[in-house]
Amino acid sequence: MRDCGLESAVMPTAGAPIVLGRRMESDRLPTILVYGHYDVQPVEPLSAWSSGPFTPEIRDGRMYGRGTADNKGQHIAQLLAIKAVLDSSGRLPVNVVMIVEGEEEIGSPHLERWVDDHAHLLKADFAYTSDGAIHPSGRPVVLCGARGLLYLELTLRTASADRHSGNFGGVSRNAALELSRAVASLWDDDGEIAVPGFHDAVAEPSGAERAAVEALPLTWPIPAAERLTRVTSPSDWFHRVLLRPNINVSGLNAGWTGPSMKTVIPATATAKLDIRLVPGQDPEDIARLITERLRAAAPDIEVNVISAVKASRTPLDSPIVDRVSQAVEFAWEQTPLLYPSLAGTVPDFVFTSNLALPSVIVPYGNADQANHAPDENLLLDCFHKGARTFVAVLHAFAGDGPATVTAPARRPRSPGAA
Repeated sequence: MRDCGLESAVMPTAGAPIVLGRRMESDRLPTILVYGHYDVQPVEPLSAWSSGPFTPEIRDGRMYGRGTADNKGQHIAQLLAIKAVLDSSGRLPVNVVMIVEGEEEIGSPHLERWVDDHAHLLKADFAYTSDGAIHPSGRPVVLCGARGLLYLELTLRTASADRHSGNFGGVSRNAALELSRAVASLWDDDGEIAVPGFHDAVAEPSGAERAAVEALPLTWPIPAAERLTRVTSPSDWFHRVLLRPNINVSGLNAGWTGPSMKTVIPATATAKLDIRLVPGQDPEDIARLITERLRAAAPDIEVNVISAVKASRTPLDSPIVDRVSQAVEFAWEQTPLLYPSLAGTVPDFVFTSNLALPSVIVPYGNADQANHAPDENLLLDCFHKGARTFVAVLHAFAGDGPATVTAPARRPRSPGAA
């Protein structure tokens, strides 16, 4: 950050520190609050990498390495954009505040508290995040929110130790069976969520959000063997993964699953659930409802909340969204696709809820970036366009005072050196 013209400081939290960067040109200019994260996913299986995960390597127009796309490479594109503008004109057309955290991949457990405690340093006109991927067709995208995430760990103990299935079969409780039944009770026979009250607080999508979903093309291939359940059209696909909540079983573990055979009745069984949330749903309330449903089937089940992140949403007709979209179109020379939400989760809610800011997410990563997997990569073309995009975003708000930042959009100025 310092090399690119920002004042920076490492700020402690109860977990990994947050890096804060600031460049305040004038209190008469609008301020952009930029978010990113420096933590990455584990690299295993290491043997599946074509090159060292922490030794960046450029091959065939791509930069390979853990974090190239998720998220350090995208954030570096923003920093280089700032440097390019400073090198060419000596100052920025807007103020910039950056926060880069180190716990996004585990649900940002300490970010909200830090944001609340340091809100005086984060005053801005809107928030801007670059994370995720462009559309598989190659078109850029602008996202106006993210689904939330509730991650639960379930544990059921039915005995002090595993039992011999011959001596105790039919008379001893089976933790694997009972936990499986409890988890299965979360859905009805048609695969729809059957947790009482789960959908009660869901905010219905606006007409603009529904229209945006209808316009999204579904272009990536879906193997015939991976049968889709209940999906009737591309718009139905996007409606389900962008606008509706979902419960997923991430993993189950019980008994003996190693080589050869071992005839036991499991005494303990565990499961992990990830629940995607939409605006209106409170993670604490949803955790309570799911726990009640599970305990109706297995009264002694233990439920532990591992992570809770609220959903976020910025109206699609926000002037901020319009201006950023024009900047993206200018940099990519393509009209961006407008998404009402990210299907996955980033802690965007701390900006829209805690700081009451409009917020946009503009990914710079390629769709086949293999984030969270071996051979993670970032197309250099996407990296360069990402830098051009942020230059265009900076200039899109140039000359506006904070009170006029929500005025109708103007064409962004030339990205110049970037």
